Amino acid sequence: MKYLSLLLITIATSAFGQEIVTDLNGFRLGQYRDVPKNELKTILQQNTFEDGFEYEIYPVEKDTSVYMIFEYANYDLQTIWSIQLTGIKKGFDCSFKGLKLGMSEKEIEVNIGKPSLIEDAGEYGKKWVYNNTNFTLEISPNGTLGGIKIIDMSHNFFPNPDLTKIPPFNQYTGIFKSNNRKEISELLAPGIEIYKNDSVYFFKNSLAKEIETDQSKIFKLVDEISDKLEKINPKDTLQYEENMRLSLGQDTKHVAKFKLNNIYSEIVFKYMFGRYVIWEIKIN
Repeated sequence: MKYLSLLLITIATSAFGQEIVTDLNGFRLGQYRDVPKNELKTILQQNTFEDGFEYEIYPVEKDTSVYMIFEYANYDLQTIWSIQLTGIKKGFDCSFKGLKLGMSEKEIEVNIGKPSLIEDAGEYGKKWVYNNTNFTLEISPNGTLGGIKIIDMSHNFFPNPDLTKIPPFNQYTGIFKSNNRKEISELLAPGIEIYKNDSVYFFKNSLAKEIETDQSKIFKLVDEISDKLEKINPKDTLQYEENMRLSLGQDTKHVAKFKLNNIYSEIVFKYMFGRYVIWEIKIN
């Protein structure tokens, strides 16, 4: 498979010390394909690779001094598989480990350490590879940061669900009650869907914008489900139960069902990025 620019990721996986970074410039791996279009508006270029993977390029700055490339895997063309930020605007905050475009190599090392491997990228400069991570950096010929790319390598790093990471009732309800949208967002799948009154809600903008504005009303609905859960005794089997959901061709999911005033609602967890996150919420 071909990759755009010079950020072909070559990660040496091991059983220890793996790090999955999910966010770049406010966008999160696994968000719906429409999200970049909703926020960045203009597609500069789009195409399909021979293997069926697709990409779209959007300007972040009107003069295209900064742009982003989103790739979509052939097995799921509706969600973001990789995110790349590239540009020449010095000082542009990438919202990624404190890095800014135009930083010197020494400044980069102070923020995230030395790379595991440096590859020659010819006229484009160098590619910095960090083992056991899902990101690479593009270093321009003048020795400054020119780009960052992250790829969803979660299935490579975490091929099998770890049931010990299913968040217990007190943990996820405590996060709900924190009113900390950033913390709550880490508990939610990027493509979460919430069902209520025959309507479906999901993140329509970058995670950064949703955390700031809640334009899609996801956090408002989380508050609503949190209020219901406060009235539930998780030790009462007539009120609360947990089980596994098995579906042909899909990953096994963990389901928490609760009943209030004889009305059932449920929260569905899915294993992503090496942890269990909330995939669906049904509010009845």
